[in-house]
Amino acid sequence: FRKIRQKMLTENKFSKYLIYAVGEIILVVIGILIALQINNWNEERKENAIIETYLNSMLVDLNNDVNQFDGIIKNLDKQIKNNSLIFVSKEYQKKSLDSIVLIITSYFTDYKIVDQTFQKIKNSGLSNQLGSKELNDAINDYYTVDLYRFNLFIDYDEERSSEEDKFWFLTEEYEINPPHGRGEKLTLPFAENEETRKQAFIKKIESNLGRNNLRNNITRKSLGITITKGLKSKAKILTDLISEELNEK
Repeated sequence: FRKIRQKMLTENKFSKYLIYAVGEIILVVIGILIALQINNWNEERKENAIIETYLNSMLVDLNNDVNQFDGIIKNLDKQIKNNSLIFVSKEYQKKSLDSIVLIITSYFTDYKIVDQTFQKIKNSGLSNQLGSKELNDAINDYYTVDLYRFNLFIDYDEERSSEEDKFWFLTEEYEINPPHGRGEKLTLPFAENEETRKQAFIKKIESNLGRNNLRNNITRKSLGITITKGLKSKAKILTDLISEELNEK
């Protein structure tokens, strides 16, 4: 190219040289544009790979959520059925004291939605580039609005369940073995026999305050089932949307 330019200038063919020079500039510009396009393509490919990794990780989180929700719904439903036994018949009075304690006890779940992947996506600045608008909106709603509502219920249920435990188990009316977790159950001696303690416990259960505590727990657990079922449904829809997006990549 340099020799051609020198030859044109030597032969005083300025017009041809000008055309050649313009052509050379165009070639340089085209080369730059191609290089930029390749660079953009590489960056887009890297970004898509990152998004794909995030979506696969979120899929794992959501499947775990669904499994946890099934367990939570089952646990809440069991508590409702147990508490309801007090209202439908007096058969529970024939059970042992420890069995009656299990019927009225309010258990709470401490499961919180795992949003680690979502937080990583937010920090990477890709929270609105995960796929279709429907997918982006569904992800943002699940990990902000729905997560907040669910965690709010979990905290509320824990607080109220703890207060109800105080009503049943921190009292001067009787001695009682509170429900125990996975640890070894304590068998400390009591001042009164089991039948005396059992009758005192039944009396508290059948008091207006006792029955109201159970009604409140049943109502709260029912709300928890509604919230958890709704969230489980949204998690499954989100799982389907992510799977569709990954299949298209």
